Amino acid sequence: MTAQTLPDNPNFCFCPAYDVEADVQQIRIVIEGLTGHVPTALIALDLEDALRICDKLNRRLGLDREAWTALAAASMREEDGGTDEPPWH
Repeated sequence: MTAQTLPDNPNFCFCPAYDVEADVQQIRIVIEGLTGHVPTALIALDLEDALRICDKLNRRLGLDREAWTALAAASMREEDGGTDEPPWH
């Protein structure tokens, strides 16, 4: 990702890694319209704690759980879409 590919006013949210539900969950940032994610140093011990953390962070952005999970799901679908570009995380 470069400054040229990042939208001027990006719509973004925080979401759990969702990799393995029983594992420590890294909190990630996803940006609407861009595939992949931006890793953060934030972690939670399980998925339920990660969801609560993301709810708090996203609430400050004006996003309820339904809104931020939809944005994260769209980003995951784009990532799985098989584009030729490498992920930017």
